[in-house]
Amino acid sequence: MKERFLESLGICVMFAAAAVVVAGCDEDEPVRPEPAAVVEESGEEAIQRAIDKLSLGELDAAQDAAENALARLPDSAEARLVHGQVAYLNKDYKGAVADFNAVAAEKTLGKKLRAEALVSRAVVEIVQNDFDAARLTLFRALHLDRRNAAAWYHLGLLSRNTYRFDEAAVEQFEMAARLSDPKDPRTVRLSREIIPAVRASLVAAAASKPGAAKRDVGAAANLIAEAEALRKKKMIRAAIKKYEAAFAADPFSYPAARELAYLVSLNDKTTAGVDKALMAYRAAIDQRPALQDNYYAAAQLAYANKRWATAVAILNRAIAHDPENAKTLDLFIAALQKAGKGKQAEAWKAYRQELR
Repeated sequence: MKERFLESLGICVMFAAAAVVVAGCDEDEPVRPEPAAVVEESGEEAIQRAIDKLSLGELDAAQDAAENALARLPDSAEARLVHGQVAYLNKDYKGAVADFNAVAAEKTLGKKLRAEALVSRAVVEIVQNDFDAARLTLFRALHLDRRNAAAWYHLGLLSRNTYRFDEAAVEQFEMAARLSDPKDPRTVRLSREIIPAVRASLVAAAASKPGAAKRDVGAAANLIAEAEALRKKKMIRAAIKKYEAAFAADPFSYPAARELAYLVSLNDKTTAGVDKALMAYRAAIDQRPALQDNYYAAAQLAYANKRWATAVAILNRAIAHDPENAKTLDLFIAALQKAGKGKQAEAWKAYRQELR
């Protein structure tokens, strides 16, 4: 289009020059050149112009092009997305969210495009420090398109920076890297710098746990075997003591932590017993952070003892690993309501209904 426009402009200039020559032959009848024809920009060209101007950082020109594109193509998702991006860069967050919501809500569009709109909305929410809303929006994006690398990346950022769920952040960053162009400098930085740094943080956190430097794996294994023998004889109190000793010998023993938590939660209903069981459940969760059963059991225990905030915290971490687990979500919503977080509960309830 640009080349055709320049070609037509050249023809007009040529005819104008010829008119001047004719005018020199007859001064009594001056000849005025015809005005050059105006070539109107199509909607598609306006979209591309907006994208080009955005890449150059020319926001005023980009906004002009985006508005022209939307005026010519009011039903175009691409025009709406570009218009939203310009609004976002101009800090018109309300306008940007309106554009992204319009695309995301249009169910006749492809899921990939709707997911892109949701990721863009989540970025706006992050900029406005509305982290809980952004996280939900990114979960919605992944429900539409599990292969959206940007959604995984931004979830990783939230897990690492806001919620301090480093083990979830590693999973999410790795998914983002796997789904991205390996030659892209951002992917290279993600793989070579960001992911190793989060992994190092996890190692450092584990090394700082009480008893980590004096693990006795062999002693723990022997004590667990003794505990199992006692359980078979239904000597539960004695078995609990053996599991407790095994956990003390090796704080990284998953069987010791898991069985200690389970038996104490069933057999000791005192406040101290609940504390001990929750502590052991947390240790088990640290060893197997992707396993939902331990989160659910710990949260149920906290919920049953009216420790609403504790239940919310446990389930919030569980959701980072599996945002579509119905049982986890239902208990999370109930715990939020009991904890007096009605607005958050309603937001998660709406998300839960969308999954059905």
